[in-house]
Amino acid sequence: MPSLKITSLLTSMLLFSSIPASAELSSLKVTVTDAATTAGAIEVTLFDSSESFLKEAFLQQGGKANENGTFIAEFAGLEEGEYAVVVVHDENDNGAFDSGFLGFGGEGLGYSNNVRSFWGRPDFDDVKLSIGAGSTEIEISID
Repeated sequence: MPSLKITSLLTSMLLFSSIPASAELSSLKVTVTDAATTAGAIEVTLFDSSESFLKEAFLQQGGKANENGTFIAEFAGLEEGEYAVVVVHDENDNGAFDSGFLGFGGEGLGYSNNVRSFWGRPDFDDVKLSIGAGSTEIEISID
């Protein structure tokens, strides 16, 4: 008579073999360019809906720009869909985005699709990008 462990193993194998494999997950590579300095931190934030845009990050990665003013963030395991990316260069590393006088001349900022917003913040629809199966690569230049 088979042991309880073997019976459980066979039952598990039968159950899981009938479950279809999940769809291929996607990845996004974000190359940030034109950081004014290597000082401070680059924060790359991914938003997964218009409701969460600029309110609640879906995923986030940070680090330092290299000597060429470039930083690369990679997000794996994404489902296909629409996303938006916001990049902030916290040059003085104080954990906050410092805007300059009247909102100009502060720390570096960039959005997916390289949208530039001179008055106020852009809408999700302006900066959204579609992520399909496989890998997607974008470049964002920060001011």
